[in-house]
Amino acid sequence: MNKTITGGGKLIRVIGISAFIIFLFYACLCFSPSSAYASSASAERQEVKVLKEQIKSEVRQLKEIESKIHRIKASRKAKIKNLIPVYSSMSPRKAAAILPGIDKSVAIYILSHMTAKTASAVISRMPVKSAIFFTNAIAGK
Repeated sequence: MNKTITGGGKLIRVIGISAFIIFLFYACLCFSPSSAYASSASAERQEVKVLKEQIKSEVRQLKEIESKIHRIKASRKAKIKNLIPVYSSMSPRKAAAILPGIDKSVAIYILSHMTAKTASAVISRMPVKSAIFFTNAIAGK
């Protein structure tokens, strides 16, 4: 449907005028800068919304994990607190023989929460290396 039109001394070649007009109309609708910007901004807003929801979900999960950790620590501390009177009521010789063999942080907690008299009796009956270790640990060194 190629035609050559002359008018006013100028030669104009027309290739399917109706197809060209349709193309221009479509280009104005789909490729206009404002349309592209609006589409891009809308997509970015949607992506931000999705990311915010993911962050909220992850924060909730972290709070749940933090709560579980707190409960576990409180339970462990309560169990260890129950050991203080147990080791305090043992003979210092027996406590001195057992404490160096258990978890060091638990033994330090028990010794540091005994009365000074009981702890000194236990530490004095420990092997020298253990006595030095526990004394330094209780002193925070």
